[in-house]
Order: sequence, then C-alpha cells, then structure tokens
Amino acid sequence: MQILVLNTGSSSVKFSVIEAEGEQMVLSGQADWSPLPAKFVLHRPGLEAVKATLQADTQSDAVTHILDEIAPIITDLGQIGAVGHRVVHGGDVYTGCVRIDDNVKKTLADLCELAPLHNPISLEGIHAAEKSWPGVPQFASFDTAFHATLSEAARTYAVPRTWTRDWKLRRYGFHGLSHAYCTLQAAKLLGRSAEDFRLIICHLGHGCSVTAVRDGASVDTTMGFTPLDGLVMATRSGSVDPGLLTHVIRHKGLTAEDLDRVLNRESGLLGVSEVSADMRQILQAASNGHEGSRLALDVYVRRLRQTIGAMYVTLGGLDVLVFTAGVGENAVEVRAAVCDGLNCIGIELDQQANQTCAPDADITAMTSDARVLVIGTREDLTIVRETVKMLEKPAGP
Repeated sequence: MQILVLNTGSSSVKFSVIEAEGEQMVLSGQADWSPLPAKFVLHRPGLEAVKATLQADTQSDAVTHILDEIAPIITDLGQIGAVGHRVVHGGDVYTGCVRIDDNVKKTLADLCELAPLHNPISLEGIHAAEKSWPGVPQFASFDTAFHATLSEAARTYAVPRTWTRDWKLRRYGFHGLSHAYCTLQAAKLLGRSAEDFRLIICHLGHGCSVTAVRDGASVDTTMGFTPLDGLVMATRSGSVDPGLLTHVIRHKGLTAEDLDRVLNRESGLLGVSEVSADMRQILQAASNGHEGSRLALDVYVRRLRQTIGAMYVTLGGLDVLVFTAGVGENAVEVRAAVCDGLNCIGIELDQQANQTCAPDADITAMTSDARVLVIGTREDLTIVRETVKMLEKPAGP
C-alpha cells in the first residue's frame, strides 16, 4: 500500500508517496509559490527531475494544480491507500493522528485563529486531495501533538488564569513531527530504546526550535503559543521583551499588523544582518568580514547555546544532543560554534567527523559525556507511520 503525504505550508507544499511496508520512497517533490507563479519540481528514483512553472493566482490554485500534476503519475504507480496531511496546529483538541471527516474539518477551521498562516492552507490541501482521490481515507498529523506531554507548569504562561483557562492562551510547541522522528531515529542509531534516555533536539531550519525529550516524551520546548517564540530564526525574531513591543506601539506608531509582519518576516537573521535569511549566505558574508552577518551569527549561536544549557538543567543531564533540519544537517560551522563551550556540560565534537559527515551520523568526540548526532529529519515518515497505525485500528462505532 502507498501513502500520499501532503505537507502544505504558508508558502510551499511538499509531497511524497511512500510504500507503507518498507517505507520506500516512490516519488517526492515540492512547489513554492512565494513569489507566484509557483515553481514545481518532482523527483522519482532513477529518473531525471521534472521541473515546471504552475500558473496559479492563489495558494488554493497552486495546491490544486500540484495535485493535478501528480495524480496521473501516482495512479500509474499503484493504488493510494490513504493520504496523510501535516497540520501545524491541533490546539488542545487533537493530541494524536486523526481520521478526517466533516467534524474534524470544522474543528480545523475553528483552529485557524491559532495558526492563520498554516491551518487554512492545510484545509485547502485536504479539500484538494478529497477531490483528486474521492473515497480514499484522509488523516491529519499535528505538529503540536508531540508536545501534548508538557506538564502544566511547562505549558503555562504567567498571565491571568482567565487567559489560559478561557482563551486557551498557553504554550503548545511545534515541529513535533520532526522531534518525534528524531527521537526514534536517535534510539535506532544508538541501539537503545527511546524510553530510557534524555535528548536535546535542535531543529534548525527556516524555523527553529529546541525540545527536551525524556523517555520518549517531550518535557519542554522553545516554541510557545505560536512558532514565533524561542530561538532566533531565519526571518522570525524569537523571544523578545514584551515591553519592547508595547513601546513601539505607543511611541513609534506600529500596529498589530506591523508587528506581525516585522517579527515573523523581517527579523531574525535577515533583520540583524540586513543581508539574507539564508544561513549559507550569512556564513559566507561573515567570513568575508561583513559586520551585520557576523553579529547575526553570534546572536543566533548565543541564543541556541543558552537554550541547550537550560534544557540540560530541565532534563537533569543529557545522553544525546541532536542537530536536524536544513541548518542543523548542513551547517558545519554552526554545529561547531554551538558546541564550542558546551564541554562544561560534557559535550564535545569530533571536529573531523563534524566537517565530513552526512546525515545520519555520530560526530561525538571520544572524550564527550553525551553523544552528538546529525539526523536527517523525516516528518513524512512520522506521518506515514501514524497513518498506518490509524488504518490498522479497528473501526469504532
């Protein structure tokens, strides 16, 4: 049986078809529509990549066109047994994978207030997939679900209880599908059970988060009510003093819409460097002496190193530190800079292994107390595994 996985984001959609048994990739690809028109690429093992431009005026059009492109190919390759969707926000309603029906779609629509950039386009992907594969069961896997194990203390903001109780304003956490995969993959690489060790997982991509995992469960994470919280990211600020925000509203004339735009799309590496949101360009510019890029890199690394230290204390020690996602998997200099100075908590890199590794790899020095791994994250496999489990469940009343 083949599972189609759709990962619809605010400016792109990634897709893959994976054999449920053996987890072999049949095809994969993505389309980006920022800016329009959408750029489309399709990969199949052993064949040359197919690239195209999709004429689409809206995100909905882009998703529909993508499915129109891949539907005939998928049909030729075999029967789709189910479609698994990545949905960013499940609120406190969904703490695991769920089969999609009308009630679920209504609830996801209600949750759009919590994730206005992500959940609406996920719903577009669901509707488009239902149209392309009518009758095929559809399932939703949630980025927030892995963090449902956070304690009340870990998820609660120190704001009036009416905010948390009545308005559901709490820490949810994100990147859960990635953190869940890395937890299991780290255990596999080390020949251990995920239920008997402590991990700190650094998901470093366009968005960034760190999660502390004990015995296979999330106990703390850096993203909060929204994915804006926590680490410095490509274009997101991460945590800032709330008083700074009230100051620019009162004295600089910024509106809520201005803050949303600036903090999400004009801050982070891009805002500090004034050069780029791309870590590769930041590293190149910094090596050439560009002061803004050097500062952006220092701020990024400093915040990340501090966070690892805090998570170490939360866990009461550490067995494994994981780097994953685009920056975590590929930026040798970032891994080295972050780990420089972490010998105080027993973390040391093998510099040669760090320079030459490709995921999945162990880059631990012989003298290190904790293992350091680079893992290629596979959110799609987490979705496939959750979807298969749901298919295997006996039907309810």
